[in-house]
Amino acid sequence: MHPMLNIAIRAVRKGGNFVIQNYDTYNFFQDSIEKKQNIVQDIMYKTNKIISDIISKSYPHHVILNKNIYTPMKKNENIYWIVNELDGQYNFLKNFPHFCVSIAIVIKNITEISVIYDPIRNDLFTSVKGQGTQLNGRRIRCTNINGLESTTAAVNLPHYLKHSSFAYFEIYKILILSGISFLCTGSTVLDLAYVAAGRIDCLFDFNLHSGSFVAGKLQAREAGCLISNLKGGHESITDHSSNIISSPKCIRLVMEKIREYCRA
Repeated sequence: MHPMLNIAIRAVRKGGNFVIQNYDTYNFFQDSIEKKQNIVQDIMYKTNKIISDIISKSYPHHVILNKNIYTPMKKNENIYWIVNELDGQYNFLKNFPHFCVSIAIVIKNITEISVIYDPIRNDLFTSVKGQGTQLNGRRIRCTNINGLESTTAAVNLPHYLKHSSFAYFEIYKILILSGISFLCTGSTVLDLAYVAAGRIDCLFDFNLHSGSFVAGKLQAREAGCLISNLKGGHESITDHSSNIISSPKCIRLVMEKIREYCRA
């Protein structure tokens, strides 16, 4: 096993165990919104510290960043550990058991290692660039669909309306009429792990920060997925464009349906 992968697994497991201890301890239903947010922020801070301490002990010269800070840059020679200590914090607040802890290791601006841990189900998703994706030690692949009927698609809905909202609604309508069922689960990183494992067929990413789910992207790619923007081209690392992540055939079938609404 790659030594950095081994450390990443140890870190997400310890961080995930701390999250679960607090998930089982707190009952948020009677708390005010402000108190809920303060409690969760404190849990996330302590989880991040637990993870960072493990990484720093083994690799003191590597850079540890939060997912909201990392931005890809050309000719970057540093080794970055991108930590997402709780993806799905609103699910955590609502006691909805769908969230995860993740780490991505970026070397010379290329994501080389990814670990995603679902502490509720004790599912560990791992990827090393060029070596595929595994779930609990077993190789996994994305689905190879033949049509859009009965296809499931995860989606992160935009939090605010903007000029392109009409196009989004038209895309939803067309794809729903084509037989796709949409899921908005609240954890994009875990959704991508599910796409890699074939539990979900594809994911629509609408304008997320580039660091938000870098760990999930490697998992999906190593499981056979492509990442395409909604015009049929490759994703951009320099902006927050919308993308679809799925098997090549699924992307082709979707693009045939929505091309009219995705022109420049």
